[in-house]
Amino acid sequence: MSLKKELLVCSELNENFIPTKEIDNGRFVRNPERPSRLRYVHEYLVENFESITPEHFSEEWILKVHDEKYYEYIKRKSAEVDGEYIPEVFFVDPIFDTGTPILRESFDAARKAVNVVLTSVRYVLENRRPVYALTRPPGHHAMRNYGGGYCYFNNVATAARYLENSGLRIAILDVDFHHGNGTQDIFYDDPSVLYVSIHGDPRTFFPWYSGYESEIGEGKAEGTNLNIPLPGGSDKHAYLEALEVAIKKIDSYMPDFLLISLGTDTHAEDPVGRFSLLSQDFETIGNKIATELCEKIQRVCIVHEGGYKARANFSAVKNFVRGFLGQS
Repeated sequence: MSLKKELLVCSELNENFIPTKEIDNGRFVRNPERPSRLRYVHEYLVENFESITPEHFSEEWILKVHDEKYYEYIKRKSAEVDGEYIPEVFFVDPIFDTGTPILRESFDAARKAVNVVLTSVRYVLENRRPVYALTRPPGHHAMRNYGGGYCYFNNVATAARYLENSGLRIAILDVDFHHGNGTQDIFYDDPSVLYVSIHGDPRTFFPWYSGYESEIGEGKAEGTNLNIPLPGGSDKHAYLEALEVAIKKIDSYMPDFLLISLGTDTHAEDPVGRFSLLSQDFETIGNKIATELCEKIQRVCIVHEGGYKARANFSAVKNFVRGFLGQS
């Protein structure tokens, strides 16, 4: 089957949403979460695959994962901000870091990103064809009542809630370099959603406070949260060993739908991540996920998260997709 017939893409880069700065180690630095980081990925996907148009969804789906007070804060602050507002942490603003500024476009961009992912999963649900949801800002660091890590609303979590409404068992495989503390927070006590994450060890890397092996879920959801932290510099061999553990966990859960939070900041050239994965390694990773998981589950949506070097992102995504589709 040709590439065009096998995979679809739903995209929205929110070109007018351009954070310029963040505070890191007490000083202002350039914020890397810009549309340019995904421009080459976007060009590749829309040139090689059929596109579906993002639709508008009610805010009710966002409110199923985020507290209304937090949602209204993002909406209000975006409307009133002049320029770029750096949140005040320590419980002044519901943003847990100084790297997630509020711009006038923040709320609109975050809503559109959710719409892309909801459109994608609905299409997969109805047509059983995989969709690549390419959008920004990312979402997996956004918790019930806090944003952070460049994330305002949790795209994947909102999609999972939407799918839960159809009575499906959902598995989320998070392969961003950073632990998806937000996704874990939202589903930590929900046995109908399995969350599995491979990420940089939080003893060293953001978000620092979550992503440890001891975090396994609570109550009836105990055992539905699996963290696989890896040390900085981890290469293909270490990563594939971790991926094997993740796949076995997901396979044993027997989900009806797989959501993949794909962060390409695991690439060796990424300026934010600290793994040593090479471009060709992503083909192996994509193929392993497809052949050992997706052939059984069939309903799969890939959702882009982090990745902050444009050329590395393009190379990683191109190779991941080739492996995923068995186009080696």
